[in-house]
Amino acid sequence: MIPPPSSVPCPPIGSTSSNWRKTLLGCVHEWVLKPVSYCYSWLLCIPSEPHIYPLPFHLILKSHEHLREEEGLAMNLARAMGVPAPRCISFGIYGSSRSILMTRFPGRVLDKMDDGHVDWSLIKTDLAHILARMRSYANPFGQRICDVTGSAVCGPMIPNGELPACDNERAFQRALRQRFRIGNEHDAGTAVAAYRFFALPEHAIVFSHGDLKRHNIMVGEDGHVLGIFDWEAAGWLPEYWEVSVTAVMPEDRWGRLMEEIFANAYENEVEGHRAVFLLIEDTLRE
Repeated sequence: MIPPPSSVPCPPIGSTSSNWRKTLLGCVHEWVLKPVSYCYSWLLCIPSEPHIYPLPFHLILKSHEHLREEEGLAMNLARAMGVPAPRCISFGIYGSSRSILMTRFPGRVLDKMDDGHVDWSLIKTDLAHILARMRSYANPFGQRICDVTGSAVCGPMIPNGELPACDNERAFQRALRQRFRIGNEHDAGTAVAAYRFFALPEHAIVFSHGDLKRHNIMVGEDGHVLGIFDWEAAGWLPEYWEVSVTAVMPEDRWGRLMEEIFANAYENEVEGHRAVFLLIEDTLRE
């Protein structure tokens, strides 16, 4: 079982770069690194993936219009905590495109592996260790729910993809309630379950990946977790959030595995978050 959150001082958090630096690096990413990636991928017959540009020297460029520099800062904070995350090297802006140059891991994405060839006991043990490290660091913003810099919290399970930073968990809950869609008797019954969830005691606010699913986990040849990537939803969030966002669909096998990693310590929170999900799902971005 993962130990409860503790209060080790958080490592220093980087700051966003200046506009001129982001513009300069955006030009380098667009006019130098992307052409290099096209040649590199062609020579090595690397399959193309949306928004991903493989590069030599174990580097990769991620580029699309919704990227935020805070994702790179979250990666580097996770690394400082001892978490196997990519290292963000630079962030750039070119027109409507945002891009992050980062290190990449060898190995295979867990989502692309056959379940029968995965040692799930190793995966659970490794993730428990990683999550325990992340949760051992104190929130430098007190009880604030926010991204790594203290600003708006983002992610696929956040209404409209982004919510302003909230001073505490109760304020966060109020922000979620404002996005509720209650239009029939079924929704009203779901709302009752959601409000029971909001009546639970307040939780510790811990550093969370925010989207810790199979497609964001890299596994090495030895079966161990080699790296965790896509930190765009990372931030300081209630301690149950890491598991509940993966388990909003009861039939999701990965969600059940995440619950097991936490020894089912958040059963009430998971059930409550499922109700909240049903009331805000039409506000969630793809």
